[in-house]
This record gives sequence, C-alpha cells and structure tokens, in this order.
Amino acid sequence: MTWNRQRIYATLVGLGIWVLLFKTIVMLTDGSLTVQMIWVSALLVLEFLVGAGVFLGAAWWWLGGTASRTRLPLRLTATAIIVHALRVLIYVLGRTGPWHNFDLRPEFRAGQEAEWLWVIFAGAMSVISLVALVVIWRLRRRRLGQRS
Repeated sequence: MTWNRQRIYATLVGLGIWVLLFKTIVMLTDGSLTVQMIWVSALLVLEFLVGAGVFLGAAWWWLGGTASRTRLPLRLTATAIIVHALRVLIYVLGRTGPWHNFDLRPEFRAGQEAEWLWVIFAGAMSVISLVALVVIWRLRRRRLGQRS
C-alpha cells in the first residue's frame, strides 16, 4: 500500500472529522438533547449524521486512493463545517447578551453558565475552520479554472 497524496488527504479529512464526531457523540450521550431546544437538538443530530457521512466518505476515498473519489467527501466536509459553525454560533450567542440561554429549554435555563474559555475556544475554532473552508474552496476553484 502506497501513501500517495490522495490517501494523506483522506486521512487528514478522516482525522479532522473524528474530532468533531467525538465531541458530537459526547454531547449526544451527555443528555444535550433533553437540555437544548428541539431545533438545536435537530442541528446536533444533523451534525452527527453529516459527520458520519464524511467519515465514511473519507474511508471510501482512502480505500480508492484516487482523485475521482474526492467530490462526495469534500462536499460533505464543507457541509459539516457549515452546520458546525451554525451550531457554534447559536452556542456563543446563547451565552452572551440579550440572548442568554435562548437555545436551552426554559426549565434548564436557570443555572446554566458556561466557562468563557470554552465559549471563546469554540467560536475561534469555528471561525478558523470557516476561513480554511473558504481558502480551500477558492484555491480549488482557481486550480480547476486553469485546467479548462
């Protein structure tokens, strides 16, 4: 088995999504679905499903090791990044200002305080992933445009 560039990329996508999947699984098993509003819980489940799809797509890409298998995993990865960024935006807004705890069910709103370090960390990592997504998207479009 050779480690060509495509296998390295598939491995990086798989490792990156595994971090997101791990945190999502922890949230799902920690009881987040009972604490969060229904629509936030639906976003969490959607994030899990898309992340699982990315992981399976990366495995499929890794097994094939060709550039022709990149379309589905990369599109799912972009979707996972956007869904995660939306969920993190809701989380950050729910810990600040006039929208304090709007994402939690009313019976769980009192006494729910988050540590600011984790709020800032989640927001910063989400912004970094969105910036990386835009940069990669632009580079890929530029490269594909030069081939035509």
